[in-house]
Amino acid sequence: MTKYRLYIDESGTHDYSTSEDLKHRYLALVGVCISEAQNIEKLQPGMLGLKRIVADDPDDLPVLHREEIINKKGAFAKLNDPQVEASFNKEFLTLLAEMDYTICAVVLDKKSHLERYQQAALHPYHYCLNMLLERYTFHLAEHGGRGDVLAEARGKKEDQALREEYTRFYEHGTFYRKPQHIQQVLTSKELKLKQKTKGIVGLEFADLLSLATKLDTLYAYKVLPSLSENFCKTIIDNIQKKYRFSTGGTSKGFGKKLVT
Repeated sequence: MTKYRLYIDESGTHDYSTSEDLKHRYLALVGVCISEAQNIEKLQPGMLGLKRIVADDPDDLPVLHREEIINKKGAFAKLNDPQVEASFNKEFLTLLAEMDYTICAVVLDKKSHLERYQQAALHPYHYCLNMLLERYTFHLAEHGGRGDVLAEARGKKEDQALREEYTRFYEHGTFYRKPQHIQQVLTSKELKLKQKTKGIVGLEFADLLSLATKLDTLYAYKVLPSLSENFCKTIIDNIQKKYRFSTGGTSKGFGKKLVT
């Protein structure tokens, strides 16, 4: 039986907001499902190669963080050199294309959701987590695999609440996933939490895809009329086949989900 891990990262703020601003209105949780073999054979060496392109010291490799890469700050100031940037982008796109992984993205319209449910609304991050875990457990069952979940640590109070929400999902399930089906495919009733600064490349990889999958999902549901022609759009174009699909061949609702 194949062993998998789901790496989770987010794009957007965690609290409910009535703001119309895209960053504050929409919270996206992206999950990247990858097998243990692909993690070892493709993901880890691929991400190491990216780090070496910008590192000054092979024993002091940077953490790959989307915002620092975009702003070309710190170690990523080397990306101001067009040749270095071209090499970095080429290696990243090659990794996106050649590695076997599956993306599930859940985007929550916090303004609309709060207006609809008011005080009954579940914490935005927790709501997205449940929907993401539903899709992950369906995916594991469909592929005859088992796996666990690793998310980014965000703080002692937040982490404890997130662990409790994950355990509630594992023990009680949801309307769409019964506990016995969940427990057949998840290898642990406890959520793993690590800081990206610890060099967990799966979390770094999910971080690099978080904004792209958020914008892609909003575009798929026609919230965004178009996508800007930039490197983020290039990433979006290169991950279309990596989403979770239905047997009928659609990613909407399966690998891309907008909740209003």
